[in-house]
Amino acid sequence: MRKSFVIILFLSVAAVFAQDSNPIITDRPTQSAASTVVPLGTAIVEYGFIHESAGDFSTTTFANLHARVGLLKYAELRITQNIQQVKNDATDTKLSGLSPITLGAKVHLITERGAMPQTSIIGQMTLENGNEAFRPSKPVPEVRLNFSNTLGEFWSLGYNVGMQFPENNTITLYTAVIGYSFLPGWTAFAEPYGFFYEGDSDHRFNAGIIYLVKNNFQVDISAGVGLSDISPDSFIGLGAAIGF
Repeated sequence: MRKSFVIILFLSVAAVFAQDSNPIITDRPTQSAASTVVPLGTAIVEYGFIHESAGDFSTTTFANLHARVGLLKYAELRITQNIQQVKNDATDTKLSGLSPITLGAKVHLITERGAMPQTSIIGQMTLENGNEAFRPSKPVPEVRLNFSNTLGEFWSLGYNVGMQFPENNTITLYTAVIGYSFLPGWTAFAEPYGFFYEGDSDHRFNAGIIYLVKNNFQVDISAGVGLSDISPDSFIGLGAAIGF
């Protein structure tokens, strides 16, 4: 935990001195991945805290770290690593440790033209590593299409569809987020999203506020509720992102 705090503190300080260029476009805090890719030769580091509760169980992500690096003009490398804790209040037990690493890439496909959305595709793999309690039985591939439309000077729409392939199962996911820039640098968003399993589904609703402190430094807060029997009761998150 101490190491993750030091990393977050270092990144926050570094943001003050990082070059202030074009506004960064991040994946967090929404579940909808951005349709844009990180420009060549630049990087965005996103990090945050998430707490979910479901009856006697709660899951806390103390360091939701997500790095995106522009390696080509139309492609970015993506790396995700979390520090998680799962707690059972009924038995007063908890498990904590590193989640599996997820590696992948996002590739730009189509530039927005009129009603034609800006489109990109993500291909990534969650590896068979991390704490034994959190690691999958085998690597889990995922593919996701990301779309966005500009709806005017203040409104925007983003949406994803994708599939994950854990062992002996296939998960289909969807997201749809609408954003409203109500003041310079301030954006509010609302987002339904969900997952379809074989024989079941998990639907949720997420909303929050994003504040672009500088073009290369953003902070956010969000919260949501589960809409299905298997969903968490509620969740809350906060975090930040910096560009280099």
